[in-house]
Amino acid sequence: MSKTITIIQRILRIITLIVAIAMLGGASFLIGVHQANKNLEKTPVSGKIVYGDDVKAIHEVSYEFEGKHFVRRPLDVYFRKLGDEGDKITVYVVNDHPSRVFTSQRGDDLQDSAALLGGWSLVLFLILFGEHQLIKRMKILEEKTKK
Repeated sequence: MSKTITIIQRILRIITLIVAIAMLGGASFLIGVHQANKNLEKTPVSGKIVYGDDVKAIHEVSYEFEGKHFVRRPLDVYFRKLGDEGDKITVYVVNDHPSRVFTSQRGDDLQDSAALLGGWSLVLFLILFGEHQLIKRMKILEEKTKK
């Protein structure tokens, strides 16, 4: 029974490590998207919040830019609600890439999302490190008590 529990604990540690690495990678990706788009020239456009086609719980923005109609999810909205369906909001469309849309001029909400992901990944790393240190010290104490 003890070996089964040890195997399960190791599997859970590996899964936690993979999740932490994935979250840190996601944070890096969001920072990269922010850096790539923050200085691009954007035009403010009036948009209307609509439900997305693929996942009905995710809101998208319907807007017109240079005579073309677009329905897109803003790139800087990940962990917050965009608003209620039918609400009008101002979105910022990248002039060279009209399908890229943001809710702010520089897309600074991407940094907030990256900080959230990065922070939680660091918490997971700290938990794993603390557990490793605790187990290491417990083994040392066990060895000393057996002598």
